[in-house]
Amino acid sequence: MMAITHACIATAGVSLILGTADPLPLALAVLASQLPDLDTTTSIVGQVCFPLSSWLEDRFPHRSVTHSLLATAAIAAVVLPLGAALGAVKTAAALPLGHALASFSDCFTKQGVQLFWPEPAWCVSVSNPRRRLRTGGPGEYWVLATAIALLLGGIWLAGSGGITQSVGQNLGLRNTALQTYNQAAATNQVYANIQGVWASDRTRADGRYLILDAAGDEFIVTDGDGIYQTGEQILVDQLKTEIGAPVQTETQTLTFDDQDAIAPLQQLQALYPDADIYLSGSITVDFPEEVTIPVSGRQMQTAALSDSTVTMAYHPLELALLQLRDQYATGTLSARIVRSDGAAFHKR
Repeated sequence: MMAITHACIATAGVSLILGTADPLPLALAVLASQLPDLDTTTSIVGQVCFPLSSWLEDRFPHRSVTHSLLATAAIAAVVLPLGAALGAVKTAAALPLGHALASFSDCFTKQGVQLFWPEPAWCVSVSNPRRRLRTGGPGEYWVLATAIALLLGGIWLAGSGGITQSVGQNLGLRNTALQTYNQAAATNQVYANIQGVWASDRTRADGRYLILDAAGDEFIVTDGDGIYQTGEQILVDQLKTEIGAPVQTETQTLTFDDQDAIAPLQQLQALYPDADIYLSGSITVDFPEEVTIPVSGRQMQTAALSDSTVTMAYHPLELALLQLRDQYATGTLSARIVRSDGAAFHKR
C-alpha cells in the first residue's frame, strides 16, 4: 500500500513542479519513489534487488541512509550530468525529485525518517505519535486520494502550459499570451479572447479572434470579416489565448519578373483551395491608377499603394486577386499558407 502512495505522491509532485505530463519523467518519478525502500527486503523494490537490499538491511536501520537527502544528492549527481549530456535535464530531474518527495512523505509516519543521515536524528511531522500516519491506516487512504487528485491536477495544468502559464492565462497577462502563442502556433490554431474597444470609436470590440501572427508585444488577429492589430485597431483591456484545432502552416515565396501578377496567385489558390493564404511584401505594378485599395478606419491596412509600389502585410489572397487584375508586376511576395482540419475563420 505504501509503495502505491509513494508513487502517487512522487508523480504528483514531479508533474506539478516540473510542469509536465510526459510519461517518461512520470515513470521515472514512480521508479524513484521506490528507491528509498531499498533498505528492506520486504518491500517490492527490495525483493527485486534482493542482494542489495539484504546488504543494506543488515547494516542500516530502516528509513535511514536510503531515505536521506544525501541519497537524493547522490542520485542527482549521477543522473543530472547524464541528462545534461542528452539534452534532457528536466526528464532526469524527475529521479532525484521523486526520491526526495517519497522520502519526505515518510516524515508523516509513526517512525519518521533520518532525513539528514548520517545525523541520527529522526524527522517526524508531529511530536504526538498518535497523530502520525499509520501504514495501511485510514490516514494513508486520505493521503493517497489527495495525491491522485494532485496528480490529475498536475497533468491538466501541464497540458495548459503549467501553473505559471495557467495563472497568467486566467489573469489575461500579455507575456503569458505571447508564450502560449509561440509554443502552439506552429501546430495549432491559437485564438485570442479579447475584452477591449475599437480605437476608431471606442465601442466594444469584445470577441474571439483567430491570431494570425505576433507583432512584437501585440497580435495580428481576424474575426473572419477583417484583420486587426491589437494596440492599433483594437485597444485591449484583457486578452486570453485559447489553443484550437491542429493546423499546417507553411510559407512560399512568389517572385515576379515583369509578369502577369494574377497567374501565380491563382495557381497558389488552386493548389491550396481550402487554406487561408495571406500575402506580405512589395511589388511594382505597371498601371497603379487601376489599383483600388479601400481604407477602413476599423480594420488594419493590409495593403497600401505608393506611386507604383503595392506593399502588403497579411493581405488576404482573395483581395489581392481582385486588386491586381490585368497588372504586370515586379518584386517578391511571401505567402503564408494555413491549412486546418477544424473550424476556422475563413476570409469572406
